[in-house]
Amino acid sequence: MPKRDKNIKEITLKSGAKRYKYNTYIGLDPVTGERVFANGTYDNYNDAKDAYDKVRLEGTRHYSKPKQKTVDDVYKIWFPIYKNEVKESTANKTQINYRVHIKPWFGSDYIDQISSEKFQAFANKKAEELVKFREIINRFDQIYKYAAAMRYCRREDNPVNMIIIPKKTTRKRRDIKTNFYTLEELKEFLAAAQKYNFKYYTYFLLLATTGLRKSEALALLWSDIDFNKRTVSVTKTLSIGMNNTQIVQSPKSADSKRTAVLTSHMIEVLHEYHKKDKLICPIVFHGSGNKYVAISKPDRWLKNIYKQNPSLRPITVYGFRHTYATLNKSQSIKDVQAVMGHSDEFMTKHYTHSTESGRERVREFMDSLNL
Repeated sequence: MPKRDKNIKEITLKSGAKRYKYNTYIGLDPVTGERVFANGTYDNYNDAKDAYDKVRLEGTRHYSKPKQKTVDDVYKIWFPIYKNEVKESTANKTQINYRVHIKPWFGSDYIDQISSEKFQAFANKKAEELVKFREIINRFDQIYKYAAAMRYCRREDNPVNMIIIPKKTTRKRRDIKTNFYTLEELKEFLAAAQKYNFKYYTYFLLLATTGLRKSEALALLWSDIDFNKRTVSVTKTLSIGMNNTQIVQSPKSADSKRTAVLTSHMIEVLHEYHKKDKLICPIVFHGSGNKYVAISKPDRWLKNIYKQNPSLRPITVYGFRHTYATLNKSQSIKDVQAVMGHSDEFMTKHYTHSTESGRERVREFMDSLNL
């Protein structure tokens, strides 16, 4: 009779029946690094021996980890924590990016089993589709690092660190070199806008003479405007929050909170616009029912003006902020920076905040353009 494996133990149940069992070390858990043991009990020695030899041969290769999670499992744990640490608009953008870009590729994959080949293909594809494709890769990286901290995967297996991230997107950026008006073109546009709709005219005149962002202007209240000092306080912005609801929140950056100057003509136009508005509302550019207008509305206003005036050269809404900066290119860069609320790292390092006299210089220059 062949010698039996000493690792297979014969046991006797209370009923008197014989059983054969094993309990053996098979290796380290690839996630936790802990020692892993496998065991089993069988009716006869041969079945127990076969099972024992199989688990010893395979080790932890097919070991089902008790903490194994899919990418979607991890996201559902991570996101509620993440959204409390960022602005609501940022959380909403992250939620959309995960649903549209990451989940279709990796949602059902175990987070500790994503191959570098698959992630390389993902990165290459996003570089073809998106200008800001790195944002998507960085968001996956955040999710993976959280999973590693929770011991669902190993930090050193992060696929973000195992691929060649494309240096540049293959998708062409929109040409913005001409996305602004010369002084003559701006005056032509404003004349057409004034004839078409006074509200639209007031809005675009404000952007062009203050450098406000689209969403900053939409968030303005009449209480933000000081008619005596001819200034406007920029302290908030209109944004898209969770579930695509419209919200008012703090501006883009700390530098975005600022006091912008208004030209004499802008003050006159705001007075006239306020008088023409039959609905008493604290919001300057309000919609129906004393509510903020949709963020997409200025794009529609602009489209309607161009439709009525096909001879005008079209630019985007952001182009009016670009126009303001271009018109002021001869002015002190530190003064213009502060009035516009720039948060550019280079500018922040090299220039101080604008003084009262600096803002006045900008105002005097804008007044001289007779807009």
